[in-house]
Amino acid sequence: MIGSYRNLLWIIPIGVLAASPLWKEHLAKFLKPRGGYDEVAQRAYQEQSQDFVMENVVISFVTQGLPTWTIKAKQAQTGTTDREIYMLAVDALYHKQGKSPIKITSTSGMYYMDDQHLTLTDDVVIIKPLQHEEMYSDLLYYYDSNKMLISPGPVEIKSPKFNLKGGKMDYNVSTGAYNFNNGVEVVLQGKE
Repeated sequence: MIGSYRNLLWIIPIGVLAASPLWKEHLAKFLKPRGGYDEVAQRAYQEQSQDFVMENVVISFVTQGLPTWTIKAKQAQTGTTDREIYMLAVDALYHKQGKSPIKITSTSGMYYMDDQHLTLTDDVVIIKPLQHEEMYSDLLYYYDSNKMLISPGPVEIKSPKFNLKGGKMDYNVSTGAYNFNNGVEVVLQGKE
């Protein structure tokens, strides 16, 4: 009895294959893509839809419902991909809960959305108003993943209490800790 059911199971696939000339053409027509694919038109549409140039832009970043960055730029546009924003005349504020904001200005900048990485170039100035400190550099990176400001080149920090010149600088925005490499020169300002 069991052998006869097994024989019936073989008949079903053989029957489907034998009848394939009847249904194969209709299935192929159903599965055929409709409409043509024009690669040039598709590429032109993607380039047009991804590129932008805007004037007087404000970009805000929020972490856990609290604002962390407010970046204003005279002009913003897409970079080499639509996941990059190139900015001119950048004026940024870093908001830290319970502390005064840190103000950062630069001539130009680039924000990489995928990495949450901000690069500021040319005449970068960081102002910490309560500490009366100003830092000058030509290049500054901010990595949101570890809340680090990194200046790979020489930096200068001016304050009423001291003037500092140093090499590469790492600044942890969360803790306020500095780390300098390549030598540091400090001139303390005394009260006269």
